Formats: sequence, structure tokens, C-alpha cells
Amino acid sequence: MIADIEMWNFHGGFMVGSIEARQLHVAGSSVTISERQCQEGLRSCQSFLASSRSARPVAVLGVAIAVALLTGCTGGGSPETEAGPTTPAMSAPPQDARGSAEELALNAYRGMWSAYAKAGLTANPDEPDLAKHASGKALATLREGLSNARRDGHVIKGELGSSPQVTEVNLSNQPATVSIADCLSTERFLTYTSSGDLVDDESGGRRLTKATATNLGTGEGWRVTGLGIQAVGTCS
Repeated sequence: MIADIEMWNFHGGFMVGSIEARQLHVAGSSVTISERQCQEGLRSCQSFLASSRSARPVAVLGVAIAVALLTGCTGGGSPETEAGPTTPAMSAPPQDARGSAEELALNAYRGMWSAYAKAGLTANPDEPDLAKHASGKALATLREGLSNARRDGHVIKGELGSSPQVTEVNLSNQPATVSIADCLSTERFLTYTSSGDLVDDESGGRRLTKATATNLGTGEGWRVTGLGIQAVGTCS
């Protein structure tokens, strides 16, 4: 858990998801159907033919039923053909919520370090981009480190190496969270005095870093909310 990770200061104290019902209109008062129009052996056709010989009127609803029963019969006539069933539109596959959460969380993590490197050039704790990618304790930690550097007249310059990996995704949490592990390299990301000298002789190195990114919802989205950085040499 991020809360259990000790925070290490370095270089000046800073922390680096139915068939359609067709209405049939029948002309005349009766309908007769020839036996040739039905396939042999269909009882429904025989029943209908027996009743039709009496020349009794057939209601429109009865004709509609008869047409349905006679579907597939062949004969001298050319019965109206029902339109074939339409192919249902294929719905788009559901979004990969886990993959989306991982991508957004990693974007927040990378964005946080990019903003920190920008802020380090002037040791500006109020760099606006920091709050776009970090929040809560993580943001407070980064701002504190920058404030300490500014107080001491230091700046942070160089290239920060990062190769984050997602270690856990909790979409059932409210809010959803993603855990990230990184081997953060500060070998080329060092603290200097205002005159350009290194603050100390200790070079940077590779540090095991763990972070938690949280989906803070509408208006904020994913932010890094927890951050823990260990000493140089804790990862390779």
C-alpha cells in the first residue's frame, strides 16, 4: 500500500476504465384457393380448401391467417412474398474499461513527472501543470520538495528516466484506482545551485517508486494521489 511506503527525500528535500403484421386488403366478398396452390399433406391447406368450397365470405383477418398458413405453398398463382428478415445491426464491442483505466492512469503518472521537471527549472511549487496530473498527498509532496529547493536557492535540471508499469487495477473501488510501479532514474536529474554547481557530490540513481492513480471523476479525471520513492539502488 502507498500509505505504508516511506518517503525518501533526495537532492535538496524534494520528492521526485414477427414477422411483420401486414394488413391485407381483399377485393370481393369471398376468396377461393385452388388445391394446386398447396403442398400435399398440409392439413391447414385442406381445412382451408374445404371451407372455401362453400363460397362463404372470408373475413380480412381470416385471410391474413390463411396467408400465413400457406407460406411455402406453390401453385399457379404468384403469392406476394414477404420481405426477408433484416440483419440486425452489429453493436460496437463494449469498451475495454480496464485497458482504458490503465492508459489514463499511466498518462497521469507520466504527465506528473513532466510537470515536475518543468517546475524544477525554477523550483516553482505553483507550476499549474502539477495540479493537472497530481492531487492530494502526491501533489503536496511534490510542492513541498520544490518549495524547499526554492528556499535554498536551488533548481532541478536534467532528464528524469521513467518506465512505469501497472501492477493492480481496482475498478470496483469508489473511486476507481490503479497502482503503478516504476524504477525511476535520477542519474541525469540533479539539484544545482543558482550558479550552476551541483549541490552535493552524490549522483542520482535508480529508485523504486510506487504510485496510486485515482479517477476523481468529472472535471478532474485521473490524478496521481499517492507517491512513494525509495533510495538510490533499490531497483535496477
